[in-house]
Amino acid sequence: MTEKQQSHRKLRRRLKNAASYDEWQNLADELDRRLALDAWRANRESSEYHHELLQFHIDRLREHREAGAYQDIVDLLYQALYRHLGDITARALYDVAHGGTKNIIDTFLRESELALRALCDEGASGLSNEDKLTRFEVAAQNFGRSALLLSGGATLGFYHLGVARALWSQGLLPRVISGSSMGAIIAAAICCRTDQELGDWFPYPERIDAKGLGLASFRAIIARRALLDQERLLENVRHSCGDYTFAEAYARTGRVLNITVSPTRSRQKPRLLNYRTAPDVLISHACIASSAVPGLFPPVTLRRRNADGGTSPYMPTETWVDGSIQNDLPKRRLSRLQNVNHFIVSQTNPHVLPFARATDGSGLVSKAVAVGTRVVRSQGSHALDIVRHVGIATPFGPLLDAAHSMVGQDYGGDIDIHPRFDAKLYRKMFSNAGPEELGRFVLEGERATWPRMAMVRNQTAIGRSLESCIAHLRQTSGRRANDRTGRAPR
Repeated sequence: MTEKQQSHRKLRRRLKNAASYDEWQNLADELDRRLALDAWRANRESSEYHHELLQFHIDRLREHREAGAYQDIVDLLYQALYRHLGDITARALYDVAHGGTKNIIDTFLRESELALRALCDEGASGLSNEDKLTRFEVAAQNFGRSALLLSGGATLGFYHLGVARALWSQGLLPRVISGSSMGAIIAAAICCRTDQELGDWFPYPERIDAKGLGLASFRAIIARRALLDQERLLENVRHSCGDYTFAEAYARTGRVLNITVSPTRSRQKPRLLNYRTAPDVLISHACIASSAVPGLFPPVTLRRRNADGGTSPYMPTETWVDGSIQNDLPKRRLSRLQNVNHFIVSQTNPHVLPFARATDGSGLVSKAVAVGTRVVRSQGSHALDIVRHVGIATPFGPLLDAAHSMVGQDYGGDIDIHPRFDAKLYRKMFSNAGPEELGRFVLEGERATWPRMAMVRNQTAIGRSLESCIAHLRQTSGRRANDRTGRAPR
């Protein structure tokens, strides 16, 4: 190994073990310079995207903005406000350089944001703020929204805290957040806090009470056929999230919390709980239902807040279990209910994580492993489908149904974030994390997010600009929030 190669290897090691995003970004930029990848970023040429189209839009947007030709900007943005314009979201464009992608993509997004702000400005385009607000809301509806999806994963789900903290620190945390099982608890803890409260909470993960797991009494184990104490978990969730309903949390923070739960009755369908589908349901009970791994926790009856402030059972004839079993990543339901068409997935499920890391990339090896994984999953799903039809009337029927659902699910998104796989942590999946372990989970979640930060920033840039303009126009026009963008009345 040459001296230069040793130097590059040492720099990669430092990048892998960076302690902050600023340190990571500086090291990534330095590594790109040494490998001449900054030249790749500066060179527009690539077969992966349509750079001529981007340059055309950059030139026209800049020209119209500087001339104050607002109608021309509007006409051009109708063409340009498309998430995949010119294939700028192609994964391969983010797998070459460490610090980002082609500079022309950053320039195009910056010009698009400047054009949107110019249209939003007071007096621009000759339209009233009310008219502009209506147009911006339509544009946001057409463009779609981004969501952060947090998978299940028991104690491994604490990685999600690091992912969310990394995005929040850069102003990139989506307003729509979905969670299953442990991901539901993390999502709830975030969505029940205001921006100011998150600022006081995210920097200090060691203050989080991560001791929600404990053995149930012998009598409870026999009676409920579950090993762990559900009341202890419920109290832990209430301590972390409060005792809000979905509607109360949405009105309080403007964040759209979504929690998945799986049914125990064979003809019932999985549910996605949020402020629209279950406004009065208590988030704390939704969390423990979504975390009710069969055999570890008993099934849960959801509870709702009554008009008099008391609580009562919600759908009292139904009980629910772990949301990851049938609907770990509820992409289809989020698309229909929340206009989401862009999914950032933080994946920590123990049966997914080893394969997710192996397929993480756009190279030939990663693609080959991805194809092999899909083939195995397809064949496994087909085999389980046959077996479950044979065993449907046996005591193993529900277990076979669950296995079939888990194998057949799609566990990926538009942007996938996976922590480094450490088999040793599997021994601690169902144990409480101490302050030191929790800090490690958070840091590793952040480290897994930093290489995806440029992709997240670019692919959410237009959506964030539209949201910012809408918030400004609402404030100046005095109009209350509209469900189409998911912002709560303040």
